[in-house]
Amino acid sequence: MLYLIITTIIWSFSFSLIGYYLSPEINSWTLAFLRSLVAFIFFLPWLRINTTYSYIVRMSSIGALQLGLMYIFYLSAYNYTTVQRILLFTITTPFYVVLISNILDRKFKLPIIAISLLSVFGAGLLRSTYFDQNDLIGFLLIQLANLCFAYGQVIYRRIKIANPNQQNIRNDFAYFFLGALIASSIGLIISPHNFTAPATSMHWILIIWLGIAASGLGYCFWNHGSTLVNSGTLAVMNNLVIPLGLFVEIIFFSKNMNMESFVIGAIIIITSIIASIKYRSD
Repeated sequence: MLYLIITTIIWSFSFSLIGYYLSPEINSWTLAFLRSLVAFIFFLPWLRINTTYSYIVRMSSIGALQLGLMYIFYLSAYNYTTVQRILLFTITTPFYVVLISNILDRKFKLPIIAISLLSVFGAGLLRSTYFDQNDLIGFLLIQLANLCFAYGQVIYRRIKIANPNQQNIRNDFAYFFLGALIASSIGLIISPHNFTAPATSMHWILIIWLGIAASGLGYCFWNHGSTLVNSGTLAVMNNLVIPLGLFVEIIFFSKNMNMESFVIGAIIIITSIIASIKYRSD
């Protein structure tokens, strides 16, 4: 649980930093590539060459999906909608986590589905707003990103729980970020946009921070933490970043908050997390 909370705090700052400082200057394909590259370089010292081919394929595939492909969808959404709406559009991730887990288990756990939907409802209360055509495009991009993120964390969790003796986490993520780097490199090559080099030292500082902390340590902590909690807790923890991310965005940037909706939504999300911990789903 601690790993998930630490990651959530780190990620809560990423939305605003990208939306206000990076996405206006650096295209999403370049940003996805640079974050993956920095994270891969950070984990490179722990990459073991003498590992099985199947292990390399599994970890790299998870990284390509959960991070590489997800980043392309997620970062592209900043071209169409705002930071606050992007945070709001992530509310469906808990439902996707539960749905994918249930499909793979070939059984549906109604209490966990109910808890995840409660978390979605609470997140929806955090911010009510109108949507235009560009927001709809942003919504669809975020849903694709949510599916990639949900599927990646579920598959990693299942692999590690099924193989408890394979606990070399740093090697896992060396190959994880190799897969992410390959996916984001292909995306950059085939994209209609050229590589956009960071123009200022501030851009480089933020990219290095996002690559090492938000991507590198963040995904390592999150995926490792996913193996230490039940599937219901993992699902609803995906929405804790929404009130925290909105709080950061509102306090430091927009200065605009509906306090009543924010508090009620945050309480519902926290309640769903507590309920998921008490319910033993697996």
